[in-house]
Amino acid sequence: MEYAVGVLVDIDDYMALSRARGSQWARTQLERADRAIREVTGCVALPPEEWLVVLTGPDPRRLMDRASTLAEDVRARIGRAGELTATVSLGRPGLLAEAERDARRTNAYKLVLGGDRVITAPEGDRPEGGPPVRIEPELARAVHAGDRRAAAALLAGWVDRCSQERDLDPATLHRWLVGELLFVVDLVNRRRLASGCTDWVDACARLPISELVAVNSIHERSYLRIWVEEILTRLIPASARDILTMAESYMAAHYADPGLRLTTVAQAVSASPFHIAHLFAAERRTTFLRQLTGLRMRHARSLLTSSALPVEAVATRSGYQSAKAFRGVFKRHVGCSPTEYRRAHRAQTSERITRV
Repeated sequence: MEYAVGVLVDIDDYMALSRARGSQWARTQLERADRAIREVTGCVALPPEEWLVVLTGPDPRRLMDRASTLAEDVRARIGRAGELTATVSLGRPGLLAEAERDARRTNAYKLVLGGDRVITAPEGDRPEGGPPVRIEPELARAVHAGDRRAAAALLAGWVDRCSQERDLDPATLHRWLVGELLFVVDLVNRRRLASGCTDWVDACARLPISELVAVNSIHERSYLRIWVEEILTRLIPASARDILTMAESYMAAHYADPGLRLTTVAQAVSASPFHIAHLFAAERRTTFLRQLTGLRMRHARSLLTSSALPVEAVATRSGYQSAKAFRGVFKRHVGCSPTEYRRAHRAQTSERITRV
């Protein structure tokens, strides 16, 4: 009988590193890893960051020895080629058609074992039970405070603690995590049935069960954190303070865009235009338009006093499509025309210099 062993090479933390260091850096490092792998063996590349090698032979023990030697060699070459590390997962000797599937079953254990290693298929059944620690009280406080970051940090730390359990099966960790997320769904869902139970039809309309089931395909803790943060962003309503801060930050970065509107900002922070307008009135005692005009006028005054740009250029750089519109707003806001403002500033500066 001819046996086959799947050798799955999986780059560690690729998505997290790509976000942190940029896609260009990630692509360059991935190309180096690809060359290093292809130096020692023919393989099937599985975008974006995996490779599959299938070894065959009549002796299963010798076949596993070959696979282990190859795995260590590949890991070492990837480390020398760049800044990435890799986990190499080995399936059990079996049929050729099952080689990749078995290697992937092994690779799932990367979630609980961590990366940058060679993983072999675990033997025997894994015990099941409840998680070693419970975080529901702390998680409830973070959710009720609208603190998504704290909730995500709690779940990330909880996953790390659970992963330390001996012989933990990744499927069990997935189930525990889904349970915690359903707990969050129950907390944030305001609609209840007549019996007092959560209206799960309404809850699942906002977070389909299919998205929770997707966690079963995640085998890396860094990506699991990203996934949890995205899920919590959808589940936990942001506090009014958070929404207003995000709106103001977006306006500060885009006020020079003449097309900036209340609807644009609302869409950027995932809130309704009415809600944004209400927050500016309630929290800042102003309006969206006044806030935007203030940002533009502050920038315009700075340009008028620190540069020799013509008024038309100052208008464009301050978010106005025409110098006429800019002059009108400037005079209403400041009390004089842009040219008069610049002339007065120069006169004051000259007078100070003369006194000195």
